[in-house]
Amino acid sequence: MARFLSQNDIDEFKECFHLFTKNRGYVANADELAIVMRSLGFSPTIKELETYFNKNHKDGKLDFATFLDVMHVHSKRENCQEEILNAFKAHDWQGKGYVLASDFKAKMTQAGEKLTSREVDKMLKEGNIPPNGKINYNQFVKMMLSPLPDY
Repeated sequence: MARFLSQNDIDEFKECFHLFTKNRGYVANADELAIVMRSLGFSPTIKELETYFNKNHKDGKLDFATFLDVMHVHSKRENCQEEILNAFKAHDWQGKGYVLASDFKAKMTQAGEKLTSREVDKMLKEGNIPPNGKINYNQFVKMMLSPLPDY
C-alpha cells in the first residue's frame, strides 16, 4: 500500500515512526501507535487504534512497512479539517462563519469525548479568543491543526 503514498508522506511517516520507536523498529501496542499517528496530525479513535494494531501486528510488533499500510487505510478514512469544520458549521445556523466561545465551551465539555473546562480554556487562549468572544471557525481550525514549529 505504500505505493499509494507520496514520497514526502513516506519520509515524514518514517521520521516520526523511528523517533517514537527509539531504534527498536516497531510499535509494540495500540498506545504507541496512537502516539505516532497523532504526532502526524491524525485523530484515530481508541477503537480504530486497537483494530489497526490487533489486525496488523506480527508477534506483538507492528513494523514500518505495516505501519505504512495502516496509514494508507486511515488516511482514506479521515479528513480531520473537513470533519471539524462541518461540526462548527452545524452549530452556525445563520452561516456567519463564527460560533460563540461560550457555546463552544459548553459543547466541548458536555458532549462526545468531553474535555475539561481547563482544556477548552487553553484552546481558546491559544487562539486569542476571549471567553465571551466569537470564534471564526475557519481560522480557528487552521490554527489548531497547524503543526508546532520545530526549534
